[in-house]
Amino acid sequence: MRAFIFPGQGSQSFGMFSPFLNQDFEYFLEEIRKIDENIIKVYQDGTEELMRKTIYSQPAIFSISCMLDYYLKNNNFYPDFVTGHSLGEYSAFCSAGIFDFSVGLRLVYERGRIMQEISEEVSGGMWAVIGGDIDKIRESLKDFENLFIANYNSHEQIIISGSIESFQRWQEIFRSEVKRIIPLSVSGPFHSPLMGKAQDKFWEIIKEINFRDPEIPVISSTTVSEVEKAEDAKEILLKQFTSSVFWTDTISKLNSLGVDEYIEVGPGKVLQGLVKKILKDIKIKGIEKPEDFLALKGEE
Repeated sequence: MRAFIFPGQGSQSFGMFSPFLNQDFEYFLEEIRKIDENIIKVYQDGTEELMRKTIYSQPAIFSISCMLDYYLKNNNFYPDFVTGHSLGEYSAFCSAGIFDFSVGLRLVYERGRIMQEISEEVSGGMWAVIGGDIDKIRESLKDFENLFIANYNSHEQIIISGSIESFQRWQEIFRSEVKRIIPLSVSGPFHSPLMGKAQDKFWEIIKEINFRDPEIPVISSTTVSEVEKAEDAKEILLKQFTSSVFWTDTISKLNSLGVDEYIEVGPGKVLQGLVKKILKDIKIKGIEKPEDFLALKGEE
């Protein structure tokens, strides 16, 4: 069985819209321009700083992922399951028919705007921690104010989110317990209780929108369970702001359901690397542009 897995923020790259600037994707391009005509421009001739901005990167990654999902299905290449990492859950929900591209794009744009806004009010950051005993790390964070595990990315990698001051104190004590610490270039302490205000603001937007029950089985990386109803999906997108991403458990769950082929649908190869760390000897490929489909199909 096959799963489409959709990437989150941080997968953006310069020129990533180039393969899609043609008539085949005109509907998507028109919807993107309606939301903000700068989104495409930023990734065609913008600066590194602009490309990293949440308000641009989130709708850009969502759009590329959805265009590729459309292209694959248009070529009779379908998933048995879908899932997504953080922002990627929006792409997964769109793939499963929970909402249309235009609705998802608006939600993602508002999500990015709200996260940017709240992160300017709430000082904080995120750090990738590689190596070490994850259970011990989780226990150690309890002694520090406003520090949380945001992402369980693999058996070897977690992301810590929260107060910069608390993290500096934690690092002084526990640095020797882990292999590497990498500060992430994000604007706030995402996937932590510090983003509670963002949750409240997003509810005002999402409460009026009608979701549909999924047409394709979706496994949520927020709850590690199947999304069965429209209302479940809405609750998950709200919960995301303050909850961890349980990526390791999500991939293990898909594996237990019989998935033996994983396709990363969207820019970058981040998820391919993480899946290889979680599952050994697994079939994992990616598609970042339409022409990658030939290689995918050739390996069936």
